[in-house]
Amino acid sequence: MLNNDELISVIFYLAGGRIRGSTRLQKIVFLVKRVLDIEGFRFEPWKYGPWSYELEEFLKELEVRGMLKIHVENPDLTYEFFGESPAKIYEAAQDLIRRGEEVFKELVRSDPVKAMYVKKVVRAAVSVSLSYLVAYIYSNYPEMTMKSTIHEKVKKWRETYGLRA
Repeated sequence: MLNNDELISVIFYLAGGRIRGSTRLQKIVFLVKRVLDIEGFRFEPWKYGPWSYELEEFLKELEVRGMLKIHVENPDLTYEFFGESPAKIYEAAQDLIRRGEEVFKELVRSDPVKAMYVKKVVRAAVSVSLSYLVAYIYSNYPEMTMKSTIHEKVKKWRETYGLRA
């Protein structure tokens, strides 16, 4: 259906060209792959759920090609307070966004139902808190949490959000 290049371009198009955080981006790609039932990036269980080394390498390749700009947020007191690392910001070049628009329009023509689901998944995943996104994935894809280092944290998040275990 979609190759890796098309998949990433559609995701950035639907996300408005910008995604905050490598964990969020990994989770979005994972969910869209599941919705579309497509091959491509191989995901494995990792510290925070599904993770794809192939995706990380592909994003670096897009950056080298000038299709993606990756930079790290400036740390502030919020990061220190919560003990977090500054997030990576992924900003797509206009060419990548235009390509995503073309591919998405073709997906709408060929399979409008899947296109609608992809749009809903990306828009929701970009807008919800990262803790909700991770808790949702842990609840729905437990096979991807075997190597997790944050089970206890996620258990609390699931309780907070009313998600089943």
